[in-house]
Amino acid sequence: MTKAPVTPFAAAGIGVVVLMALLAAWGIAGTPASVRGGLPAAGASPAPASTATVPFTLERGASAGDVGRRLEELGVIRSARQFEMLARLMGVQGLLSAGDYLLPERASALSVIQLLTVREAVPVLRVTFPEGLRIEEMAVIAEQAGFGPRDEFLAAAARARLPAGLAEYLPEGATLQGYLFPDTYIMPVGSTMDDLVAYMIRTLDERFTPELRAAAAARGLNPHQALTLASIVEREAVIPEERPLIAGVFYNRLAAGDRLGADPTVQFAVAQDPASVRQYGWWKKELTIIDLENPSPYNTRLFPGLPPGPIACPGLASIEAVARPAATDYYYFVADAKKGDGSHVFAVTFAEHERNIALYGAP
Repeated sequence: MTKAPVTPFAAAGIGVVVLMALLAAWGIAGTPASVRGGLPAAGASPAPASTATVPFTLERGASAGDVGRRLEELGVIRSARQFEMLARLMGVQGLLSAGDYLLPERASALSVIQLLTVREAVPVLRVTFPEGLRIEEMAVIAEQAGFGPRDEFLAAAARARLPAGLAEYLPEGATLQGYLFPDTYIMPVGSTMDDLVAYMIRTLDERFTPELRAAAAARGLNPHQALTLASIVEREAVIPEERPLIAGVFYNRLAAGDRLGADPTVQFAVAQDPASVRQYGWWKKELTIIDLENPSPYNTRLFPGLPPGPIACPGLASIEAVARPAATDYYYFVADAKKGDGSHVFAVTFAEHERNIALYGAP
């Protein structure tokens, strides 16, 4: 007689029985706390289920151990070791299904394994916003991801409110340019643009930590000013390790009461003209003499100090660079056109800077 094959979930019951027996035995012997994590004490009432969800992307080829550690970090489960052990006992450690999920907080390891092995039924929307984009550019990406028309994103950003700790530093009449954190967001289908914008603001509030805000404050910048400078660093920097150096140059110029001289701020000023946006896009590449003389207060080629607000939405690395800039004597930098990789050549004196322009600048 041919036996029916045992599927992973048909074996789940056997695995759970074995697991419970093992846990009971370990309990008698004194189970280590790292293994007991997430298991209720004998006679205790189960913890109430959380209604909050956590977005999680399971990468293809990830091991049960890697997945468990990430889920523990996110607060989905309490014990990565328990998750890995249970997946092994159930025989599903190689059957975790790659994809995007919305997982409940403080869930049992068994329920999460079931969700990750049999794909979650709830459909999700996934959207990724690169660093250094304007809100208007983000609106297009949100529309393409299926959240709705781009105008709804812009409207949601216009009516959104900042949390305490950020709101009090926002100048009257200012937009939330710079306050929508660039990241990957996974949300249930049916989420509105208001939901998405609120999530992005909440993420900025979390990532722009009190420690980073305090570090910026020690350098004389409130959160709005820090995000403003970070947005300029974001648009200037291409090579990650140059971000703190570029921030250091800008701090030296601010300390001297000088102009920052940042072309991205001129691009932002030029883009205040809808006709320019239609012809050149949001970031005009070739700036003219007339562009450089644009009287907008955002033009740091013309006016000293910081512009009125962010010119784009900076990522965490640029915010960190502003909070913890490099200690440097550099006062100038120019893009290295010879390398063409986005790197810059730095100088202390104007004479050195002119020499760098001649040697490395665009022909």
